[in-house]
Amino acid sequence: MTSIKNKIDKLRKNILKYEYFYHTLDQSIVSDAEYDYLLQQLYDLESQNKELITLDSPTQKVGANLSNKFKKIKHFSPMLSLENTFDINGYLTFEKRIKKLINIDRAMSLCCELKIDGIAISIIYEEGILVRAATRGDGFTGENVTANAQMIESIPLQLKGIDIPKRLEVRGEVFMLKSDFIKLNQKYKINQNKIFSNPRNAAAGSLRHINPKTTAKRKLRFSCYGCYFFTEHNEELMTHYKRLMKCLSWGLPINKEIVLCSSYIEVIEFYKKFEKKRKSLDFDIDGIVIKVNSIELQNKLGFNTKSPRWAIAFKFFSAERITILNDVKFQVGRTGSITPVACFDPVYISGVMISKASLHNKNEIERLNLHINDSVIICRSGDVIPKLLSVVQTTRCNNAKKIIFPKFCPVCNTKLLENTEEKIIRCHAGLTCDAQKKKSLYHFFSKKSLYVIGLGPKIIDELIQKRLVKNPIDFFYLQNVDLTKLQNVGNKKSINIINSINECKKTTFKRFIYALGIPGVGETISEKIANYFTTLDELMNADILKLNYIEGVGTVVSNNIFNYFSIISNRDMVNELIIKVGIFWKDQDQYELDMKKTYFFHKKIVLTGVFNSFSRMKLKKILINLGAKILNNISQKTDYLIYGKNFGSKFFKAKNLNIKMISEEELESLILIK
Repeated sequence: MTSIKNKIDKLRKNILKYEYFYHTLDQSIVSDAEYDYLLQQLYDLESQNKELITLDSPTQKVGANLSNKFKKIKHFSPMLSLENTFDINGYLTFEKRIKKLINIDRAMSLCCELKIDGIAISIIYEEGILVRAATRGDGFTGENVTANAQMIESIPLQLKGIDIPKRLEVRGEVFMLKSDFIKLNQKYKINQNKIFSNPRNAAAGSLRHINPKTTAKRKLRFSCYGCYFFTEHNEELMTHYKRLMKCLSWGLPINKEIVLCSSYIEVIEFYKKFEKKRKSLDFDIDGIVIKVNSIELQNKLGFNTKSPRWAIAFKFFSAERITILNDVKFQVGRTGSITPVACFDPVYISGVMISKASLHNKNEIERLNLHINDSVIICRSGDVIPKLLSVVQTTRCNNAKKIIFPKFCPVCNTKLLENTEEKIIRCHAGLTCDAQKKKSLYHFFSKKSLYVIGLGPKIIDELIQKRLVKNPIDFFYLQNVDLTKLQNVGNKKSINIINSINECKKTTFKRFIYALGIPGVGETISEKIANYFTTLDELMNADILKLNYIEGVGTVVSNNIFNYFSIISNRDMVNELIIKVGIFWKDQDQYELDMKKTYFFHKKIVLTGVFNSFSRMKLKKILINLGAKILNNISQKTDYLIYGKNFGSKFFKAKNLNIKMISEEELESLILIK
């Protein structure tokens, strides 16, 4: 029990600290994901140990401590926060619960709004005149920001229209547009002032600035999300939606994206619509708010200690998740670089289950102060690449283990050497290291190198395992009997692979350079090298000074190229590939010119059916060599469907989409078109 109490106390202390920085100092010192994770841990521990719940626990409080900069104002009614859910089940539980509380089983009218990420305020109007404005504060007492609120252009100083109540409380969100936030930070950068971390912090800091004139310059916005009457009002205004529309008629701004829903399907559609659309909006939203529309039902449902029972915030999945780091594995790359890879409990982010993320290098592990068994924050950078953002240091446990970077290659046991300039630790065993050998051979015969149809990683791995190949040259001497020894390689497939290996001898200079896999020499650099040197001999004998003259080739890459051709075994391999194997290429410009004359240059093609004159792999190779791109499925972007006998559904789909179709007979003549 003592250890649980200590854990609860530690969580409370950290959460209260983060809340103070966020609400009082307008600074985010942890991510939303980390804060939510810690708060959920505290909720779980307190629910399992209810005797340890205290009134000052963050789970029992609404807001945060107040700043001393402003006078304190008591709210006429508590300004509570909202219950949160992050998934559909949580929302459905909320709906089921409120129906049970008011004893109805029919559909209810629900009002759905965007949850703008700003700072909540309460504004009081008397006889239509703005008389005071206050922040939420701790939910019961707020800060008097009347003078600052009066400087916000979208907050009317006087209401207009008819039926304005003698006293009216309006609640809403003060926020800053993303575009205005960017301009503000640009201005601050020029003047060498401290910039804001995000629009929410900028809005909070601007609203609570000691000088109202500064608030006026910051282009804050206001969006009303509710109003409260102090006396009985018109019975026509007994729904939340009608009250918002009335506020609009009085000159108070409301967000236009408000819908009435009568089923959970409509609510979820609204949620999904803005989950997709949120990044294109000029203001930050972190979810939607769902409210019972009937004021009568709202009154029946009432409140609990922290939130109204008739509303819930359905928050968007964070682009970040917290999970446990179980292990770090060290992978050997094609060029010998050692990359640490984080292995963690799987997390679901942006529709994808993730369990691994690259840690790039030793420096990154040290920067993060990362240990095995740490709680870590994971995101998808650009919604694509998994990334380990940071460690939740406050939850580090006693069994956390320091990560030790290996001194020897995990594959071939060669001593590793560190390149301090590149911040990379490498194994320099080259092709004698199985990991480098495999990845170098994958690369040599890949689509952008000397492409061999049907020769994938599994076949290459098995060829290496059976000691049939150890370098690219060996592939050109493979026999049918060698390939048919492999799993799932029959006589027909073997013949197709051997034919494709022979066909790949005809290539381009830039493809051959790229295939060599020199560190730092990608597609673009390969093309620049091919355009700069007229012959392979000229490239192989170039000094560093000459290599530096090539546009886009810096000192590091120049050294890599020079070092590659300084190794006798590399020169011997390249010479044998040209002289004995017979790899050749036309002049690059002539090759490109010939390609452009072909009928299929830069065309997107789908194949269907069985062909008499070609195997499927052979036909793909021919078309790729003519500059075509082969697709698996028909779409409106497809240029041609090439069909043989016994064609399938792709034929009819292409016909419906009016895509040009080419028979095998027509194809044979088109292949010859130049």
